[in-house]
Amino acid sequence: MRLEPDKHLHSKEHLLADDLSRQRREPKKLAAYLGIAKLYYESDLRSLAKYVLGKEDLPVESRGKYFFAALKSLPKKPRVKLKRKKRKKKRRGNGKNSSHRKRPA
Repeated sequence: MRLEPDKHLHSKEHLLADDLSRQRREPKKLAAYLGIAKLYYESDLRSLAKYVLGKEDLPVESRGKYFFAALKSLPKKPRVKLKRKKRKKKRRGNGKNSSHRKRPA
């Protein structure tokens, strides 16, 4: 038997979100788990997931809700702002030619 990679899971965040949604038995909430996978550290999310799975007194249906409620206590990743390159504005011509320079007469 040969394992083929899932083509929809193409980053670390996607793999983490898929793992978390399958553990909670909520495959339709993959987008929500993908959102938190981008905001929080992977080690924190996995340890919280392990903690929630270990709670035997918690019903299976409410483990996802408990997981999302417990996220508030975790530290978030710092946001990184990307520097954007400034682009020069294009001048529009008068319609006669495409160049913005005046031609000598």
